[in-house]
Amino acid sequence: MQADGLNQLKTNTAGRGDAGDPFPGRSNNTSFTPASNPNSKSYTGADTFISITDISTASQTMSMEIAFSSVQSDWYWCSKCQGLNFGGRAACAAGGAHDHSKSGDYSLMNAGAGQAGWKWCKKCQALSFTGGGVTGECADGGFHDTSGSGNYVLPHNDSLARGQKNWKWCKKCQGLAFAGRPLPGKCQEGGRHDHSGSGNYTLSLDGDPEGGQDQWRWCSKCELLAFDGYAACPAGGAHVRVGSGEYFLALNDPASPGQSNWKWCNKCYGLSFAGNPSPGPCPRAGMHNHSGSGNYTLPHNASPPGTQAHWCWCHKCQSLWFPGGGTSRCAQSPLGSHDTAGSGNYAIPKL
Repeated sequence: MQADGLNQLKTNTAGRGDAGDPFPGRSNNTSFTPASNPNSKSYTGADTFISITDISTASQTMSMEIAFSSVQSDWYWCSKCQGLNFGGRAACAAGGAHDHSKSGDYSLMNAGAGQAGWKWCKKCQALSFTGGGVTGECADGGFHDTSGSGNYVLPHNDSLARGQKNWKWCKKCQGLAFAGRPLPGKCQEGGRHDHSGSGNYTLSLDGDPEGGQDQWRWCSKCELLAFDGYAACPAGGAHVRVGSGEYFLALNDPASPGQSNWKWCNKCYGLSFAGNPSPGPCPRAGMHNHSGSGNYTLPHNASPPGTQAHWCWCHKCQSLWFPGGGTSRCAQSPLGSHDTAGSGNYAIPKL
């Protein structure tokens, strides 16, 4: 891990490194945690629960604080259903999972005029080009795995195409990234995206123009377009994280104060209570499936510093939801709302 987060030593042209690589380096990076850049998560984006802070200036003798925690990040509030959902499955080159909290809803076509050969990677969820005979490196390790993907066609160098322009191909990782900001995003091969040789692609944004497969979103950390359609929302489609902060939950920590037996559903990616006879209805049909989930503990009827209070349990679907965010939607009924009856006051740690 290099303190400046640029990952330049991974490239063949980086030489022996520079003053930005050792901690704290010229960027004065004194932390190596799940939320820092670079971060202490595994290559798959999973939490290692290790934090190194207060790294001293470079000298023959150095000091730092090392802590082991059982806190999992990448939980987000959905502005459509008001529920809490997990976003930590799609690995981002900038560390952790993709952040779609500032993205609109993009749609892709699998026919029509444009450039074909664009496919979805089932590991990092990003869109990458496969028509040049090269498979790009994946942030989840190894190379992109596009088996099972459809063939997407993107409007290319078409000044009359409707939608958002300034999307470009990266010749290093083969991904499609937004190029309308001052610096290119971080590349899955290391360093930043290289858009030299790319044309100008135009994407349908928020239904303009209509048609195609939606639930593709821009990641504000790496600039890539990634699929976000696996987290099913009771209000339809995928969860929307626009306006959400990042939440942290205590995981598999018996010493953590609060109410345990909250679990992640591997179908809808939501958090629901597993301490009742019924796991609750899932928006992806049937009941919540908690297999593979750890045991989460939530502060209950207390509001420790750094938390957001007034989260509630819904006795109809067993899910956690926030009453202060607008109209809620419950999986118990297609048009129904969550119910606070019988719920305590939950406080969720928030970045």
